Amino acid sequence: MDQMIDILKRFGLSEYGSKAYISLVQNPGITAYKLSEISSVPRSKIYEALNKIEEQGIAYFNLQDQKKYYYALPPKQTIHLFEQKQNEELVQLEKEINKLNIVTENTPIQIEVLTNETTIFNNIEYAIKKANTQITVSIWSDIYQILTKHINKDIHVQGITFQVDQPGYDLINHRYTNYVKNSLTLKPFVVIVDDEYMIYGQTAETNMRAYISRDRTQIKMMKDYIWHDVLVNTYVSKFEEDIEDEITLKRKTFFS
Repeated sequence: MDQMIDILKRFGLSEYGSKAYISLVQNPGITAYKLSEISSVPRSKIYEALNKIEEQGIAYFNLQDQKKYYYALPPKQTIHLFEQKQNEELVQLEKEINKLNIVTENTPIQIEVLTNETTIFNNIEYAIKKANTQITVSIWSDIYQILTKHINKDIHVQGITFQVDQPGYDLINHRYTNYVKNSLTLKPFVVIVDDEYMIYGQTAETNMRAYISRDRTQIKMMKDYIWHDVLVNTYVSKFEEDIEDEITLKRKTFFS
């Protein structure tokens, strides 16, 4: 009971309002007098508490024989109402915060660093949910699962996947090469949302690390990299001869 009261108080209910609501859920259709007895809310405070939770939309009354009989909004509807209000407040908060985040030409580029697994995946999920038109990716199966779970059906998804069997959307799977084999322990990834927000890094079990950038130049360069990867994999796969050994040698020379 105490934990439930604490949670309700976080959503704007008073101590007495929380007790009144809980008692109404358990005892629908009772008078204020009876509610005061059941909920341990003082009789001098019960009408104030009822008026408040009525204003909040989680309680109502029916008038019968000139008496008010009070009811609580069903718990599922109450949770939905709280969720809706919270989302509206978060949207408003985001608008207000964005007013503070005015980027000018002289503003130094800032890159956020994430090193916690939960934080990294939460940020990826958040980015996917916030997409308006397009997401460009270079991802492995772990992030592909997050993508398929949270993507809006109207969003265009493009790019490349690693070790994902027959990926959906406008994605192709990277052919299995020495490069892919050597990257298994690191699993580097890139997620670009609407060409405005990018989270990239690696989901290696021993050294998970990611970065968030809103720098358009950096985002464009990374998108070009993904396009190059898509292009190479699309056309190399059409050659009959095996050129993987040659590619491996040239990559080794290039990065040495």
